[in-house]
Amino acid sequence: MKEEKIRMAGKLAGKVAVVTGAGSQSGIGMAVALAMAAEGAKVVVNDIGKDPDGSWGADRVVKEIKSAGGTAVANYDSVASMKGGQSVVNTAISNFGRIDILVNTAGTFRIVPTVELTEEEWDATLNVHIKGVFATTQEAVKHMIKQKSGGRIINFTSMAAYTPDLGPGASIAYCAGKGGVLGFTRQLAVELKEHGITANSISPGAKSTLFPYPAPGPEFVAPMIVYLATDEAKDITGQIIRIMGGDVIVFAPPMGEPLGHHYLHKSGKWTVDELIEIMPRMAAP
Repeated sequence: MKEEKIRMAGKLAGKVAVVTGAGSQSGIGMAVALAMAAEGAKVVVNDIGKDPDGSWGADRVVKEIKSAGGTAVANYDSVASMKGGQSVVNTAISNFGRIDILVNTAGTFRIVPTVELTEEEWDATLNVHIKGVFATTQEAVKHMIKQKSGGRIINFTSMAAYTPDLGPGASIAYCAGKGGVLGFTRQLAVELKEHGITANSISPGAKSTLFPYPAPGPEFVAPMIVYLATDEAKDITGQIIRIMGGDVIVFAPPMGEPLGHHYLHKSGKWTVDELIEIMPRMAAP
């Protein structure tokens, strides 16, 4: 991935971000961590995975951020337990004194027919996609409320949550987990509105570590995540946003067809500045 130099006066300068599942090469989490660091955020790079040489993937991403002039620390805890999820967030507190942004991209995927799915396989998937999102979010929100300066929660859902015809390549546990993320995030947005904390769901269409299919790269997704983390996005909450390449769709709940002004196409990657201009109109009720 092309290295971006850090902008000391970037759109996220002074912010502290936690990105889970951010250590996989060519993964969405890595793209998000790099993009946030490039805009001046201090980043906690979380991942349990290791590279082929046995080194931590999170360390590789941290090294890349630091080489570009940014600030980052690694965390290797699994979000699949409450203790692990809490530890991820508290890495930000212990190193940087606060948390302003939480991006939950950590995920797992396995294709197993429903009749063959074991309890252990079901639990392993739901523990990451539901318990993991809850564990990190609950801990982050506690600090955000105390800080009294707002905050951003950005969770990742999937078309698997609302498209019933994905065929034998789908996973019932994955579909359930991503569907749960939708309900979790929309209710969270309602609860946190009075505190100035936003919560949004992203449904990406991108070639990634979990889904190495022909599709635009994760770098197309990252600008939207950066945008939602900016001060300019303070009024956008409870939204379900799909981004695939240059296509941006804001779905009208409950996942109906996008309204006319809720769909735009661009031949290329959106910039954060462009998203600052167009997203308030697209996400308007």
